[in-house]
Amino acid sequence: MSRENVETVRAMHALWNNGERDVQDLPRYVHADVELDSPFSSVVGEPYRGYSGIEQWMRDIDEQFAEWSIVPDEVRNIGDRVVSIATVAARARASDFATEFPASCVFDFAPDGRVTRMHIYLDVHEALKAVGLEE
Repeated sequence: MSRENVETVRAMHALWNNGERDVQDLPRYVHADVELDSPFSSVVGEPYRGYSGIEQWMRDIDEQFAEWSIVPDEVRNIGDRVVSIATVAARARASDFATEFPASCVFDFAPDGRVTRMHIYLDVHEALKAVGLEE
C-alpha cells in the first residue's frame, strides 16, 4: 500500500495546485472523518475535521492568500505514513507580499488507502521527528 499512499499524496498536491481546489474530489482521497492540523488550527484552537473542515481550511487559506501553491521536493513513505517535504509559494492577499517557505505534512491512512489525518509543519525537522527520522 505504501506506493499507492505516496501516489495519493502526489495526486492531492496536484489537485491543490490546479487552482480549482474542487472539494468534490475529496472523498476519492480523504476519509470522511479526516483531521487536519495546520498552523491555522492554532487560530481556531482545534484541528479542522471532516470534509467541511477541509473546506473551511481552504477558505481560510484563500482568505489570507491570493496565490498559494505547494511544490513537493520529496514525498516518501515512512512505515504506514507518508511525509511530504515541500516549498510553499504564496502571495498575501492584503499586502501583495510574495514569499516562499519550506513546509512538511505527515499523512496517516485508513486501510482503504484514504487519508485520515494530515499534520502540517512549518518546521521540516519537526515533521521528520514526528515520523521518527530525527531526534
